[in-house]
Amino acid sequence: MADRIKALTGGSISASNSGSPIEQIRASTAASASTSGAPASVDSVQITDSARQLAALSQAVQNTPEVDSQRVAVLQQAIEGGQYSVNPQLIADRLLQFEHDLSSAAT
Repeated sequence: MADRIKALTGGSISASNSGSPIEQIRASTAASASTSGAPASVDSVQITDSARQLAALSQAVQNTPEVDSQRVAVLQQAIEGGQYSVNPQLIADRLLQFEHDLSSAAT
């Protein structure tokens, strides 16, 4: 008695003594793929140069510490030594410039 398994292509695969069922299925699907003429599909990904640059910049930002500890140490020493001076006019000018830049960017 021969067992029959219906293949995906509608053909049937017989269980016989000519090989294991797996080998028969492989042979059947290989034969149907070669006769169907359909090319095998291949997945591929292409990454653009701008995506590579963005990934590199993202990695650089992640590797950069949030606080510049060397600058903080220099400022602490200047404050402790009485050498740090605040220029209120410069601070006011920069705040106004920042405000101007923000309002220009919003429009």
